[in-house]
Amino acid sequence: MTDDEPRLYDLSRRKMLAGLGAVGLASAGAGLGTSAFFSDTEELENNSLTAGTLDMSVTASIVAANDFWADQESFQLGASTTADGQDAVVGLVVDDAKPGDWGIVCCEIEVLDNPGYVQVCTEEFAEAGGANPEPEREAEGDTNNSADLGEFLLSTVWQDYAGPTDGSTGGTKTDLTNLDPVFNNASDLLGLTYADPDLDGVVDADQHHTTAREANAVLDVNDGGYIVKDDQGMPLAIGGVDGDSYVFYLLLEIPYEVGNEIQGDSLSFDLVFKTEQVRNNTDPFNNTVAN
Repeated sequence: MTDDEPRLYDLSRRKMLAGLGAVGLASAGAGLGTSAFFSDTEELENNSLTAGTLDMSVTASIVAANDFWADQESFQLGASTTADGQDAVVGLVVDDAKPGDWGIVCCEIEVLDNPGYVQVCTEEFAEAGGANPEPEREAEGDTNNSADLGEFLLSTVWQDYAGPTDGSTGGTKTDLTNLDPVFNNASDLLGLTYADPDLDGVVDADQHHTTAREANAVLDVNDGGYIVKDDQGMPLAIGGVDGDSYVFYLLLEIPYEVGNEIQGDSLSFDLVFKTEQVRNNTDPFNNTVAN
């Protein structure tokens, strides 16, 4: 074939590349919608969240008392009442109290399901002069009929009691040991046994027996109440699943030395227990507690 003869396949390199490019684009276009990416699907089924519960109950039991108080309906040995619901329960009622009367109440706090911090408060603390007979007027030296029972009623909190707790006779004040340090200004490590207090409530230099007014000053809800603490002074986690309850003993006593000054006087208050969860709670009760 001479150079003048026509060429059936006269394709330059540039024309060849351009043609291949067109074919490639057409092939790519033809592939759209027909190819698949690698893929996989897994499932985590039956997911759920259930809120936990925090439930507290407080039981007050009479473990010891003098004969007269033990004959009172609400102070009979072995009697108990439990606060565990939205409605408050009636506590201790004693009429005709006199110097020398006393009683010991065991308070047991239980927190179920999850551990909780517990705050104890007094509310509606009130005193009244009541009847004002001539012996009281002479003892007070005035005619104002002042309310004095809160000044002389000893309300001490103890950590240990060695006497019977089933309501049987035989329990005495000497079975109480270890005054609570917050309420009584004495170390709970002293291990002192009970001794009859004098009129001022002071047994010795290391032991002070708190009056009802002093106890209310510690527990008053308006001042934040009191958070139950451990021996290191830190808020104590109470209860939870298989957790232990917290027990303390309240001794109410009118010393013999008081005399006629309290005749006809009365005292009333509400004792309120509150709990908050321990978990994720670095500031229980919003740090409003002074003690």
